[in-house]
Parts: sequence; structure tokens; C-alpha cells
Amino acid sequence: MEQNIFKIRKAFLVPFTAIVALLSLLLLLSLLKGQPLEKTILAVSFAGTLLVGIETAERKISLTPDGLKIKKFFRTKDLTWPEITHLGVFNLNKKAYFLLTTTKGFCFFSNMYENHALLIRSIVNKLDAERVEAEVKNYLENPLEWRSVIVISWVVVLIIIAFIIQKLLLI
Repeated sequence: MEQNIFKIRKAFLVPFTAIVALLSLLLLLSLLKGQPLEKTILAVSFAGTLLVGIETAERKISLTPDGLKIKKFFRTKDLTWPEITHLGVFNLNKKAYFLLTTTKGFCFFSNMYENHALLIRSIVNKLDAERVEAEVKNYLENPLEWRSVIVISWVVVLIIIAFIIQKLLLI
């Protein structure tokens, strides 16, 4: 295989990392001079965003000759090819969710992974035709790219920068 490790797209990770960094700066500015409710809201927002950022950065799917290794925050699930009983897809606008039914339970992932079409094609090639839904094969003919979340992330970066500027002008 050309590539056997798939991670969340860098086009999403870069603005999300900027959001975490800017929220930490905004929290520090708020701690210097801010209202108690403002400090609490920013601390909770920063903590939640930091945890989601770590989770997103740590996610990866590795393809091996024996199966899949799905790594998420503090947990890894190893699946062999015979354990995968079904591969399906659910489209919601430009977001696609892929569902793997296995003898160990369910696993799902989205089209936010780099080269997700290659990932799905590689999985389809390893599974028998009866274990793959026809919709998955149709999806591979026209894979969806979910770009709006990347644009929204950059908009959030700009909004946080505006709050930081406002906070600096008030200090």
C-alpha cells in the first residue's frame, strides 16, 4: 500500500490548533482583568477545546496486512479483516460517516481523514463484496469533501482575534 496511516486532515488541525492557542491567550488576558463569569466561561471553553484538540490530533487509522488499527484518545482498537462483517456509509450533506460492523462491536469514522477515499478503497479491497454496501462503492465514485468545517474554523480564529484585540484595548 502507498500509505497505510491515515490521520485527521491538516487543513482542519491547523486552524483548530490556532483556536486552542488563541483561547489560552484570551484566558490569560481574562485572568489579568476580567469578570468572574468571563473567567469561568473561558476556562471551561479552553479546557473542552483543548481536550477535543488532543483527541483530534491523536486519531489515526492504520492499515496492516492483517487488519485495521483504530487509535483514538487513550484507546486503540485492533480489528482483523475476518472480524469486519459489514462496511456502510451515511451521507449528511458533505459529511460522510463510515460504519464498520465487527464481531467486537461497531466502529465509525468520518471523511475528515486525509485521503479518506484511499482509506475506504483499501478497506473495500480487503473485504468480500457481500460485506460492503453498494452505497460505499457509489461513494467512491464521487467522494465528498467537507470543507465548510475548515472555513468555519478560520472564522472562529478571526472572532477570537477580535476578542483579544478588544481585551487588549480595554487593559
